[in-house]
Amino acid sequence: MQQIRRDLYCDVAVIGGGVGGCAAAIAAARRGLHVTLFEKGVTLGGLATNGYVPQVAGNIEGICLEFCRKLDEAGQLLQRGDVDYYRNPSFEPEWGKLILESMVVSSGARIMYDAACVDVEMADENTIRRCVFHTKQGKIAVTARIFIDATGDGDVAEMSGVPYEVGGADFAGLSMSTTQGSRWAGLNVPKYMEAEKAYRQKQLDEGVKIPVSLCWDLEEKRIAEGKLVRHVSNKYTGFFRVMIPNTPEDNAEFVTFAFHSYYCQNTDAENISRQILEQHTLMKQFMLFLRECVPGFENIRLIGTGALPGVRDSRRVFGEYMLKAADVCCGTKFDDGIARFPEVLDCHHPTSGTLMFQRHFHMKEPQGSAVTIQHGCPAEMHPFGEPEGMEVRPNPRDYCEIPYRSLLPRKVDNLLTVGRCCSSEFHANGAMRIIGPAMGTGHAAGVAADMALKRGVRPRDLDGKEVRKVLIEEENVPLDEPCSGHWAMLRNAPGEIHVAPVGDYAAIEGVSMF
Repeated sequence: MQQIRRDLYCDVAVIGGGVGGCAAAIAAARRGLHVTLFEKGVTLGGLATNGYVPQVAGNIEGICLEFCRKLDEAGQLLQRGDVDYYRNPSFEPEWGKLILESMVVSSGARIMYDAACVDVEMADENTIRRCVFHTKQGKIAVTARIFIDATGDGDVAEMSGVPYEVGGADFAGLSMSTTQGSRWAGLNVPKYMEAEKAYRQKQLDEGVKIPVSLCWDLEEKRIAEGKLVRHVSNKYTGFFRVMIPNTPEDNAEFVTFAFHSYYCQNTDAENISRQILEQHTLMKQFMLFLRECVPGFENIRLIGTGALPGVRDSRRVFGEYMLKAADVCCGTKFDDGIARFPEVLDCHHPTSGTLMFQRHFHMKEPQGSAVTIQHGCPAEMHPFGEPEGMEVRPNPRDYCEIPYRSLLPRKVDNLLTVGRCCSSEFHANGAMRIIGPAMGTGHAAGVAADMALKRGVRPRDLDGKEVRKVLIEEENVPLDEPCSGHWAMLRNAPGEIHVAPVGDYAAIEGVSMF
């Protein structure tokens, strides 16, 4: 076995340089700890930047808000609508990498790039002694007092013996659909939007109640010709795009995460390879389809593919508290709430390319603010059997909180988790995964690491209410106030709540949810 070529030491080792890991490193270093952030690639941001998912969804506060402001100040953020707050802004992913790096370095943390964690050495069955990394130098190791698993896949937790689960019980252990991001150039946005608008109006004039998109209908013909494997666009909203700042409308650049794979097992190397090959084939077919068939895409070019698999969920640790889908749907608040999720239930359907999402959950006795309108489930929604209970959906006027206990894995005492590998049920995992709450959990983990080390206790011995208090009083995270901006608009908007005819989510009549 190869010898350890170098030993490093620090107070806190953060493994994984995605947005959650960056927030954890920044928060801990700013509070005076010696922090090292390990990243297996050569740039920061994880899927947000390297995976071409540069859209900040969720409640934007704390270090996440600082990140958005720095992007905005650099002219690298694209705001949606004429409002004085951030709502799903997109950003230039290359600048996102650089700004995150600058924030980490400026905080006083150290970055070790090109370092993939391959092993964990335990001091005893409950304590990590050190993590081992493969680098060009050979194997190196870091000994730390506290470790933070920000790998997304719970790699450190798994190697240290933390119990976990993968996939959804109601989907026989399958994970959510995966989608490798990609970057495109040469779109004439006004031409495409005008063509979609005209096609929609034509259908309305003919008495169609819910018009389908032009792009989807053109895909139908292409599929029938044997030139496209399956649909890429949404049947009703068209080809999904996130626009990149500073590119002209008639020659625009955008990213998309629309090339899906289903029946995924996201800890299986062969299955992940199958997904990527499938998505690459679909990209090639779709580029030719766009050029030849869709107005506005005549000069389209594929200019980048994500450097990471577009995995939405894999290992989810068993923690001191497992965030439940019921918590998300019912707007549960916690005494130790350290981050917030005000969005629709974000479960990308594991098996159905037609439905794409399952944005409801089944409960026998829903409580809190849950929306209990019964919309009806097609057989395709629940291919392994429909769960008992009634349909419930998150109320667009409310939000749920993520408790500090969800960051505390069982069994290992000097480990915290952040982002999508935190403790959550399958359908609740979206509350950890998207950029806003991922950075929120990271921010909280960095603060908790500092509190634990300065008090000489384990992270699980901290009172989560005190972590929340420090976030509010010292870190300027307004957890004691309702979500602001877009969420305040929804909270105060008139109109009845209904289930959207397309999308399976609860919405307010006459109000844009996204």
